[in-house]
Amino acid sequence: MDRTDAQLMEASLEALGDRYDGMAAELFDRYIADHPHYAPVFLNPEAARERMTRETLEAMLGLAAGEYWVDHAVTNFIDLHHNYADFTPQDYADWFALVTGTMARRAGADWPAGASAAWQRQADGLVAKVAAVERNQEVPVRT
Repeated sequence: MDRTDAQLMEASLEALGDRYDGMAAELFDRYIADHPHYAPVFLNPEAARERMTRETLEAMLGLAAGEYWVDHAVTNFIDLHHNYADFTPQDYADWFALVTGTMARRAGADWPAGASAAWQRQADGLVAKVAAVERNQEVPVRT
């Protein structure tokens, strides 16, 4: 039986289980290490870490499930982040790839076959949505 992306993604989160603990901090620290020019824009990294990770997972799962709210969530991501810096679609793609890769590595042999591809398809969909969002010019970029 073929599983949908949403089913594969849910199974991969179950496989990840308790290995999720500490992942948000690891992701954020790795992202900033790879993108140090963004470090100053996160005034409270501890607060951003978990929120960014959970919202990313929710948006990817929501997209896979065809949830109506995903487009609005992406627009909100863009407006919120635009308040801090001019994040590009590639910056989002880098983050999404880091999230998926880190989950797969942490889950190890328990990671379901096809799960990484399912997550990547949803990441690609979100990046396309990010690229299509008209930035709200009334929201200034913090300098």
